[in-house]
Amino acid sequence: MKKSNTTKKIALSAILSAISVIFLAIGSLIEVLDLSAAVLAGFIIVIAVIEIRGYYPVLMYFVVSILSILILPNKYPAVFFIFFCGFYPIFKAKIERFHYITAWAVKFSMFNIFLVCMVFIVNFLVSKGFIPPLENNDFSKNIFENFKFIVFILANFMFLLYDIAMTKIINLYIISIRKMLGFKNYF
Repeated sequence: MKKSNTTKKIALSAILSAISVIFLAIGSLIEVLDLSAAVLAGFIIVIAVIEIRGYYPVLMYFVVSILSILILPNKYPAVFFIFFCGFYPIFKAKIERFHYITAWAVKFSMFNIFLVCMVFIVNFLVSKGFIPPLENNDFSKNIFENFKFIVFILANFMFLLYDIAMTKIINLYIISIRKMLGFKNYF
């Protein structure tokens, strides 16, 4: 019985990992969807956190991260996934066990640390030629140079909306989609 459950968990992890890589590949091919694809791939990690639990979602995160960096022609969806969208569902599941004020403080702290790290790493990758610059026009350059604080505030607001939307989608998944997929009492 135990070996059968482990086999089911590995198989489901592999399928969900493949779906995540497919979403990231679509975002890589259609550049306007790069962030959306990373978010969708992150929601696939949510399914693993809910259904499989344990260390499987973390292994999925690493597998999807490595595969996406190796095979995607445009690395931006992979960078978004690695530095936030793939890790956050696992982090969210752990941190929301605390009091909601503590949880929100830790969530925003974590987001801002990842935001700063992602900006530095993307700048490094662009300067070394690993990924092309996003835009090279004066308008976008002036926005980021002159309004860094406003962009930072907007990013935090978008994170708040992202977290609330993720919570709503998790509730929708648990209440109705899970039954429709037949995952209830699967493991």
